[in-house]
Amino acid sequence: MARTSSSQRTRRSKSPNTRGVLFAETRRDLARARHLPGHLYTSAETYAQEIDKIFMKDWQCVGRVEQYPNVGDYRAMRIAGEPVIICRNKERELKAFANVCRHRGVEVAAVGAGNTKQFSCPYHAWLYDLDGKLIGAPFNRETKGYDFKTCRLPPVKLDTWAGYIFINFDPASMTLAKFLDDEGVRKAERFLHPEKTKIGDEYTFDIECNWKFVPENLMDIYHAKSIHGTSFAKHFTMEDFPFKLAPNGRYHAEYESLTMAPDGELLFGPMPWRKDVSDYWAFTVFIRPTFNIFGRKDMIQPWVSYPLAPDKTRITIWTQYPNEFFEQPAFAEKNKIVADFIRLVAAEDSDMMRSLQNGVGSRHFDPGPTVGLEKAIHHTLNYYVERMFGNGRAAAE
Repeated sequence: MARTSSSQRTRRSKSPNTRGVLFAETRRDLARARHLPGHLYTSAETYAQEIDKIFMKDWQCVGRVEQYPNVGDYRAMRIAGEPVIICRNKERELKAFANVCRHRGVEVAAVGAGNTKQFSCPYHAWLYDLDGKLIGAPFNRETKGYDFKTCRLPPVKLDTWAGYIFINFDPASMTLAKFLDDEGVRKAERFLHPEKTKIGDEYTFDIECNWKFVPENLMDIYHAKSIHGTSFAKHFTMEDFPFKLAPNGRYHAEYESLTMAPDGELLFGPMPWRKDVSDYWAFTVFIRPTFNIFGRKDMIQPWVSYPLAPDKTRITIWTQYPNEFFEQPAFAEKNKIVADFIRLVAAEDSDMMRSLQNGVGSRHFDPGPTVGLEKAIHHTLNYYVERMFGNGRAAAE
């Protein structure tokens, strides 16, 4: 039997139960609310609106400062479909610009990381420096009416916080400091000191699900015991989870959970600034649209994700340790144990997120009720509805 395409599932899911749906049921209080209709996770039209209204407006985490130690270090990536270069220029400043040649639009750097003195378009060899300025364009002497002297790759706003690099595609956006002005972010600075850590492990993978399912899954306490009962949730307290909700769909929480290693073992010992907390101390903060930071007594483990298509998302998980941990004996062996464990946990979640994507595309899917353990999901869904549709009515289908 032929496979049903995502677009076919999208059309099929627009049954009388969801067509032209009002979001009144999602906007009810938690005990009486229901989840979003399935087509919002499968619709190409909704996805395009999300890119314009959310991902082209919000600050997004794209890496860590320590990934660019030298002049000329760069990473070329695609964020929500937009090709971007992050690099360190000759003045040792971090810069971001569109990875789009000003001649025909070809990416001047292949997706990936490296070190270079300049960026050369592989199509017609237009050459740009580490600030994105055009420094060479072969065979242009006969060209009239074009200002080669001021030509440069379009700049993208860049700023940093606690060692994390953020970009914003909107030239008129608020500052990063204002965007991050939140109690949970301030607690993350005070509790975790991310600027005193660096990446020990980086795990990137693509998953066949809508981008919204990733942060939703990470704030979903309801599934912890059933999916992760033999991994980290053996030592996890679900009842009365202390979510602190904040404006604009944000939240943070201090809660009880052992660290992300087999049997919750502190393989490296505590971070120097967390020595006095319980071994069960844990912290999380959500920075919209897709940046979830998790802290334990011995490590920081952020998840960041970017949409690739209505039904495909790229996820990166960093495991960060205090700088002094990297000098410990047997660091590589201990780091691999942690790296293998987070891959196990991510695989457990990935199976469910793929199934979620398939299920919401079914003609039989009807949004179920939210429960108390889905408090944070209910909070962020309501912010999403207001952000996307304002009056709570879905866009024309």
